[in-house]
Amino acid sequence: MSEKPQMYIYHLPYEERRKLSLLLDQEGKWIELGLKHMQFDEYTIEGLKREVMKGNSPSCELLTLWGQQNHTVLELFILLNRMGLYQGMSIIKNFIDEKYHVLLKEDNLNKAVRKLRIADSKLPSENFDNGIKILTKDVKLPEYTGDSHDTTNINQKVDREVFAPIKNVKSPQVQLKIDSNKVLTACVVESAGATPQIPYEELQMATDKWSKTRILGQGGFGTVFRGTWKCTQVAIKRLETKDNSKKDLTEQIRQSITELHCLNAYRHDNILPLYGYSIGGPYPCLVYQYMSGGSLDSRIRTKDQRRLLNWPKRLTVGIGTARGLQFLHTTLHNNKPLIHGDIKSANILLDPMDQPRIGDFGLAREGPERHYTHIKVSRIQGTLPYLPDEFLRSKEFSTKVDTYSFGMVLFELATALNAIDKRMKFLKDHVLNYPPEKILELKDPKVPGHDFLYGELIRIGKMCVAKRAKDRPNMIQVLLMLEEVAEKNWEQMVG
Repeated sequence: MSEKPQMYIYHLPYEERRKLSLLLDQEGKWIELGLKHMQFDEYTIEGLKREVMKGNSPSCELLTLWGQQNHTVLELFILLNRMGLYQGMSIIKNFIDEKYHVLLKEDNLNKAVRKLRIADSKLPSENFDNGIKILTKDVKLPEYTGDSHDTTNINQKVDREVFAPIKNVKSPQVQLKIDSNKVLTACVVESAGATPQIPYEELQMATDKWSKTRILGQGGFGTVFRGTWKCTQVAIKRLETKDNSKKDLTEQIRQSITELHCLNAYRHDNILPLYGYSIGGPYPCLVYQYMSGGSLDSRIRTKDQRRLLNWPKRLTVGIGTARGLQFLHTTLHNNKPLIHGDIKSANILLDPMDQPRIGDFGLAREGPERHYTHIKVSRIQGTLPYLPDEFLRSKEFSTKVDTYSFGMVLFELATALNAIDKRMKFLKDHVLNYPPEKILELKDPKVPGHDFLYGELIRIGKMCVAKRAKDRPNMIQVLLMLEEVAEKNWEQMVG
């Protein structure tokens, strides 16, 4: 008799998948299956737990994730045997070769079936499976038709024949692909909304197979490439880590999901547009609108006089960035503002008309509810010279963290100096301690004129970096002050 061909998890019929999911959902058995036997990480499991809140079956989502890694029904059958879930084995046994049925002992099966029928009578009348309402009445298991042979050596044989090929996969790139997609797939439906998923092959073509000549920049968690996708200029962040360590990879994916969620939920003229995302390839990717103007950091420090921002444009960049921040702080979700957490000149990008877009939302977090001044956070994240003392010392997180960071950006716009220099001297201290009567000496010497605009950027910047958070203006007030400066400057020009 020929051996029955292998069936993959994603080919498991709907009814058997439904029954198995209901069984695994009981008493959280899916958690043991996912963590201990399928070897998913805790971050993935936590993401799957949220499926319950949406009315979905976490077990069904778990099977989807595992199936996307090309695992088979036979492998699942063996894992259920190791858990002692014989009633689960009986649901799928007809889809595997009969030689493995010896793992399903008749005495254990009879006990399991009785236990399942008792539990079934207590199930709620309806549930959700991938968002589709299904009835759970009259769940019937296939009758057991196997025999109870000795199973002493069967597990060793199964390990050799079934699991050895999987255990032998050692390529870091393959491992990156598996781990990244496990977590991203678990959370991407919730985070992406209507943002389209783009095939990895299309992005590969868009960048000439990730040509080095297309690299726009590199950071700790990825490389950004310039590409042409669907006749559109795009910037593609390919997510990767230098050493592929599990810690870095988990943090990378967490930040990427955060950014995907934020850029999908907060649409504004001064927030970087997200075109799509890609999972399923060797590297997860995020696809943005290409900002041909470059970063603010590069435009105020360039040696190319043609690309230097003049003073009116610097003010325009300040106004646009402030407008984007006040939008994040006042567009409340769950009565809470969104705090960017990493505002700096490198994260402000310019379009062809030098209009600013706030990017890199990987460290964004919800702030306190309206009647609270701040929340306490467990860890400090961001770029040191752009962060205020109350956050660095006491982990007090509020919208005033962004205000402080924006004040540092205003100092950079005015002076073109780095937020921290090679001697570890902070720009904030340098500006605040400089004699007021000599403050013009700090003005960016590359761009002459407009002493008034320079002075106003310094003045408002000083207000934003006040030592106490309560003494700093909110971003609406900052925006209004900058717009007033623009109006006065216009009056001076035409008057």
